[in-house]
Amino acid sequence: MLTDLNKFNEFIKERDEFSFKTFGTPNERGCECPLLHLQDEIKELLENPNDPMEWADCFLLLIDAARRKGYSIDDLLDFSIKKLEINKNRTWKKQPNGVFKHTNKE
Repeated sequence: MLTDLNKFNEFIKERDEFSFKTFGTPNERGCECPLLHLQDEIKELLENPNDPMEWADCFLLLIDAARRKGYSIDDLLDFSIKKLEINKNRTWKKQPNGVFKHTNKE
């Protein structure tokens, strides 16, 4: 399924307008508060992984923090593409708790 880019771009525009009007512009409020809020929401998501609104909360807060730091959605995509390539070249080991961690830097 392909993402409707017009729909996504409109969503980002509407999200930015709402967030900056409601919580202050990036110059008035940096990325730290949304990241701290994201920590709380991740705990809620771990407790309720079947709740789509918890996924949305995390997604919205991550975007908000990045936008407040000055990163665009295109920047995030470019960073993610680069990071995926790094991760594909790493060696991964399953930890006792089931989480996989890389065992090398690059």
